[in-house]
Amino acid sequence: MLIRQLLNDLPAPSDFAQPSVWRKAQKTTPILCLRPPNARGLPLTTLHHVFRQFQHESSRPLPMTTETVAVQIAASKLCLRMGEAFKNEAGRGEAFYECVNGVLDKGEAGCKFQPYPTSHYGKIDRCIREANIPIALREDKLEFGLGGPDGYM
Repeated sequence: MLIRQLLNDLPAPSDFAQPSVWRKAQKTTPILCLRPPNARGLPLTTLHHVFRQFQHESSRPLPMTTETVAVQIAASKLCLRMGEAFKNEAGRGEAFYECVNGVLDKGEAGCKFQPYPTSHYGKIDRCIREANIPIALREDKLEFGLGGPDGYM
């Protein structure tokens, strides 16, 4: 029952957004989420079944096309790069586009996003659409020490 004990020791998900909680938890009871890139700990698949389902779905072979290879390279670059600390949001945004260059365009800046007509809306840093359907929403967050909570979420 070691896993159950470790899970019970983790802070509530909403508490992880607090910089002091995140740093301490990632040192004492880390989760394997690549934030920071060298984080080692419980695999996310042990925390909720949706992560296991994602892992299962993502292990299906993709058709080997030029586009597939480009997307896989971009995904690998994103995993390696985006866990790093950046001085500001602009630096994180530039790194993102360096990773996905040739796969995704820069999208629309400051777009209004309203999931349902009756819901509230928010402004997203960047929205990338294909056939007017949002396929990627990019919301850059401040690094720890440069603002309030929500440094990585």
